[in-house]
Amino acid sequence: MSDIIETNYTTDPPTIIERDFTDAELAQQKADLAEAKKVEKAKAANAQATADAIAHAKSLGFTDAMIAVMYPNLGA
Repeated sequence: MSDIIETNYTTDPPTIIERDFTDAELAQQKADLAEAKKVEKAKAANAQATADAIAHAKSLGFTDAMIAVMYPNLGA
């Protein structure tokens, strides 16, 4: 099965080209996948840090309303 299907609708009838990734496209796809994994890992770490911050504030006696006023970006 081909990796890429290119369709040119400016010709009559439309031409369809099926091909595999070039080396550059394959390298870019791998780089994009690695970057996406890095971003997801950072989002998960940020979500965990937010949850930990809220739990810590609550352990100090702060209410959700107090946390929301002091740190609106925590989303308590």
